[in-house]
Amino acid sequence: MSSLLLRRTRQRLKPLLAASVILATITVFLLSRTQPPQPHVETVTRPSSSGTGVVVNNDRNSSNCYVDLELLRSHGYNSSAEYRRWEIAVRRSPSQSGVSDTLNVPVPKFEILDLDTDDDRIYLSDAQCVPTATIEAPVPKARADASHMMFGVSTSLERLSDSLGPFAHWAGGTGARIFAMVDVVPKKDKLTVLNRAQELDIKLTIIESKEEWLDRYFRLTKVLWENRDAHTQWAVIIDDDTFFPSMSNLVERLATYDASKPYYIGAPTENWGQMNIFSFMAYGGAGVFLSLPLLQQMNEVYDVCYSFKDHGDKRISQCIYQHTTTKLTWERGLFQVDFGGDVTGFFESGRPLPLSIHHWKSWYDVDVVALGRAAAICGDDCPLRRWRISDRWYFINGFSLVQYSSPMNDMIGMEQTWDPSDWAREQGYAFSLGPLRPKDEKKVSFRMKSAVFEGQRLRQLYVHEPDSGSPRILEVIWSVTDE
Repeated sequence: MSSLLLRRTRQRLKPLLAASVILATITVFLLSRTQPPQPHVETVTRPSSSGTGVVVNNDRNSSNCYVDLELLRSHGYNSSAEYRRWEIAVRRSPSQSGVSDTLNVPVPKFEILDLDTDDDRIYLSDAQCVPTATIEAPVPKARADASHMMFGVSTSLERLSDSLGPFAHWAGGTGARIFAMVDVVPKKDKLTVLNRAQELDIKLTIIESKEEWLDRYFRLTKVLWENRDAHTQWAVIIDDDTFFPSMSNLVERLATYDASKPYYIGAPTENWGQMNIFSFMAYGGAGVFLSLPLLQQMNEVYDVCYSFKDHGDKRISQCIYQHTTTKLTWERGLFQVDFGGDVTGFFESGRPLPLSIHHWKSWYDVDVVALGRAAAICGDDCPLRRWRISDRWYFINGFSLVQYSSPMNDMIGMEQTWDPSDWAREQGYAFSLGPLRPKDEKKVSFRMKSAVFEGQRLRQLYVHEPDSGSPRILEVIWSVTDE
């Protein structure tokens, strides 16, 4: 065929080809309107925070906006759950001294999620993941320099190992040194704990001893004295379940004291009856803070004080009261937390973040490490910040979402959840925690179950588990914004 004839043939075919393409396109369009969605896509309509419907799309490639079904199932929720989410954006500013006092989020209206599925995530439309609210916050502080502080703890190697995670929260990367006295243990077990501490950037020294626990506790005063260096200002004796939510706040508070003078700083028990038995002294769980001049005075009478046979923290107080003129300075931010069971009133009080808390893994159960994770997003004073959502609903960051049974307008009183007796409210705990208000027996607490970093975002789960029916879950997503 000649080239001229070939060109003419192609020209005649062009209109036919174009018509075929148009016909095929129309056919595909019409079929797509009648065919059901592909198996990997699940479309559901849910209310958005503004009350309008948005599309939930299970296309794994659609976005990074999703409900993590595997995370929900990891908490034992395998059938269904009522779910809602808040997206909170944080705008940081160096000039901001504190976190915003208001949080404009709606009272959650929950929707049913089916968890009995092979899917590991439900991908949402981007419209559902725009910020529910934006708050102002200071830039998070750098790790505190606590190289002028030494900590001593008498414990077992097993409990010490369990405590390394919480210790890392406040001691890791700060230069603080921890001296732990334990029983004689196998060398390999000791090395395992030391290696783990090194990974967490904790300066840990383990000292083995055959002494009784109470004797080891008091011996810490000599150990700390003998291991001081030119930078040391404070020796602190703690329990293995003592937790400091913010090392920066603790360092700043100690800086208000003159460490060149004898100081015995701590907190008594919150229980008036117990204090009458054990006396007014620094209880070990809240932390016993000794300045070096006082520690030196104690070391000079160490043998005499060692012969006192009493509780470790009581022995320290006896040594100080009987051989020095120094008296206890009650630092009100330190807490022994000598009450257990339902401690929600303490953590939901809206008061300043404690400098120390205690008994969190024995008398009650609080994931203190997860509690403090929000600090990386919104600053050291953001954990346990309480926001009023409505006259009944309050959000306590890192701990709970609360629905009171009636309007709650007492913003000063701490709810007396651990002991409902009149004695406890009027005498037992009023001197340390007052003012107190009666327990709301019908309030609903959504306790925080987990707090997980995902890149630059923090995902918190707050859950209420009713006696019957599906759990109700509020997921709070924290992120930083420049807008």
